[in-house]
Amino acid sequence: MHSLPDSPAASPTVAVLGGDADPAPGHGRAGLPAADAPPTDATVLAPAEEFPEILEDLSLVELQVLHSRVTRQVEREHLSVEGPHPLTRDRHYDVAAELAARGLLRIG
Repeated sequence: MHSLPDSPAASPTVAVLGGDADPAPGHGRAGLPAADAPPTDATVLAPAEEFPEILEDLSLVELQVLHSRVTRQVEREHLSVEGPHPLTRDRHYDVAAELAARGLLRIG
């Protein structure tokens, strides 16, 4: 049976990520992009970006591209501490509902 030494051992050093330092502009905690920060590429649709009011007027290709961009934004926001932005979740649902109305996607 092993025993621990009677003398106090040195405490391990723990690195704290993020600390009290301010993150870079446009970034959330731990240096991840904030959910509503402008995207660094055109393959996502940030909450601050314009969204069509009437999805029925979009062509199938435009709707599919919009669905892809919103889905990529949802995935991107899952990496942030805050989680998905409510506006992005609503947009994702609306686009999916329009695709379902056209018979191209099932919801739930």
